[in-house]
Amino acid sequence: MPLNNTVSVILPGVVVAVAAIVVFLADLFLKRKGGLAWIAVAGLLCGAAVAIGQWGQWTAGFAVWRVFTGGLTFGRREAVVGFAGMIGHDRYALYAVVLFCAIGVLAVLLSDAYLARRQAARGEFYGLLLLIVTGMIGMAISTDIIAFFVSFELMSLPTYILAGYIWRDEKSTEASLKYFVTGAFSSAILAFGLALLYAATGATTYSGIAAGLAGLQLNGLAADGFLVVAFVLVVTGFGFKVSAVPFHSWAPDVYEGAPTPVTAFMATGVKAAAFLGFAKLFLMAAGADWTHWGHIMIILAILTMVVGNVLALPQRNLKRMLAYSSIAHAGYLTLGIIAAGKSGDTLGVSAILFYLAAYALMNLGAFGVLIWIRARREYDYSLEGLAGLGRTLPWPAILMALFMVSLTGIPPTVGFWGKFYLFTAVIQADLTWLAIIAVVMSAVSAYYYLRVVWYMYFREAPEGAEVTEEVESSQVGVITAVTVAALGVVLVGLFPGPLLDAAEGALRLLIGG
Repeated sequence: MPLNNTVSVILPGVVVAVAAIVVFLADLFLKRKGGLAWIAVAGLLCGAAVAIGQWGQWTAGFAVWRVFTGGLTFGRREAVVGFAGMIGHDRYALYAVVLFCAIGVLAVLLSDAYLARRQAARGEFYGLLLLIVTGMIGMAISTDIIAFFVSFELMSLPTYILAGYIWRDEKSTEASLKYFVTGAFSSAILAFGLALLYAATGATTYSGIAAGLAGLQLNGLAADGFLVVAFVLVVTGFGFKVSAVPFHSWAPDVYEGAPTPVTAFMATGVKAAAFLGFAKLFLMAAGADWTHWGHIMIILAILTMVVGNVLALPQRNLKRMLAYSSIAHAGYLTLGIIAAGKSGDTLGVSAILFYLAAYALMNLGAFGVLIWIRARREYDYSLEGLAGLGRTLPWPAILMALFMVSLTGIPPTVGFWGKFYLFTAVIQADLTWLAIIAVVMSAVSAYYYLRVVWYMYFREAPEGAEVTEEVESSQVGVITAVTVAALGVVLVGLFPGPLLDAAEGALRLLIGG
């Protein structure tokens, strides 16, 4: 692999980090805080634009840019390694950057009206959110466990703060405390597991760890208890961050108590970063030794799908229901890692890349509708509070119905294609029985998703559900974000080819496709 130690290999992350600093500084001087949201959006769009350009779509007009970024040849079809092998600059990382920045843009748009109504400080919020995105990018581009863990913590620490950002709300404060305590334990466990990997292989880079594990396998030590403990500890850190069972207990309480835009961002952005970062770690570092660990991941996936869907059934609070739904989707996504590790094919992880984009559109849209409803009438996020919404607020009801149908996996929405590609990857890995379990659990989820639609259109509106006629200017961001998510659900559902092609192109370098 070519070496490149210039800033070009980390340029998207640098752009987003600089944008965070600009937001913090602008907060000191701008009197109208609404402009801070657009600074944050501009920074995220610039980061995404740099990544798209590095994918290979720069025009001749950007030739000068190449000189200032160290002469990197954009459009390169082979991975570039930088900073002593700690950073891997390839299309997998660039796809992740664009996805993270897009999620960040929608999260900022959802947050502006929410923060304005609660008279919460916006500068710190957007600055911290940009730092989280910077850490997410770091996880995707890391090819060394040290860089990976530093990025993991850069993503995690500001998230603890945002979970309790509305400090006057007791539930928000409680959510932050729970998330911090459990997160601190999981970080320590992950660090210990990574340290054991280093002790066993004498390497910190993913390629070095893979070579070390291969050497141990040749000596008949692949199943050594030392490595089993290391892998279990790393999987525990992964399980906590994606709220997989049995590491999920924090998710319902934190999702319910955190500010709704933060919940939406955690359920999509943080989960996406965890899956993309850990998938790269597992598949590149485990190498041929993956077959020894696949059984553990299968158990994790089954428990997560079953428990998440079953516990979502009785939920009456929409945020808690979506929390358990998020747990179930973590189980589906884990299937992609299992399929890729077992078959060595790129389809499993490319299906994850596609599904994460689809999942982000569906969930950001659903949480956005909840924010939209609460801005127009008194609403406590209860299922009963949605009764009659189809008559009192027809547009939010239509969009919420669209997102629920897509989450169920009904064609021709993007949710159908996401599950189709994931389950296909599992079948091609000769795990048809596991795909059958996933299909059954997806059918179970139809009950609690479509129940929301039934309440909106077939139940009478509760007393006190009067709707404010005026739409505040600050709600424009929420409406824009929800509309963009809805268009994405429909358009990608009708034309999934371009996104799938991008996902498949991103994987050609990761596992040798």
